[in-house]
Amino acid sequence: MTQLIRSPNASSAPIRSYDKVDKDVALKTHSVPEACKVFEFGDFVVPGPGTPARPVAIGDLVAKWEAVPERQAAMALARGWVADTLHADDGVTLRTLRMKKGMSQQLLAASIGTSQPHIARIEGGADSLNIDTCRRLANALDVDLNTLNDALIRQQSLNDKKQR
Repeated sequence: MTQLIRSPNASSAPIRSYDKVDKDVALKTHSVPEACKVFEFGDFVVPGPGTPARPVAIGDLVAKWEAVPERQAAMALARGWVADTLHADDGVTLRTLRMKKGMSQQLLAASIGTSQPHIARIEGGADSLNIDTCRRLANALDVDLNTLNDALIRQQSLNDKKQR
């Protein structure tokens, strides 16, 4: 019998080889042969004409929708609905202020001259803000600095509760 493991990294060579098979042992150790089950699958679903060839990132999809003025207005209304419906228990936070204004993180970031990940970190409580960023945020959201401060404090307390 030939060695089964030919790898130089094998831990050891086989100890025994079984050249002779006992018929009685072979019959006892094998199960009764069954017919092979063959699965047949129908035709694959062919994507329709409007289906993208590959996945589309949600940010790209939203940007495409917001390029059309009617869809941009619908997205702003949807964000306001999400803030009022799903985040109503949160109270006034930076996220709810932004969403009630109908802005995505991307739009808010563009309006204050920063990046979307920076806005996400602010909303997540990972970034501290300087006074200049606070002024730009308050201006973009049409709120005063006191309201923004209260929203940031509320947002931080919610983030702390989520981490526990």
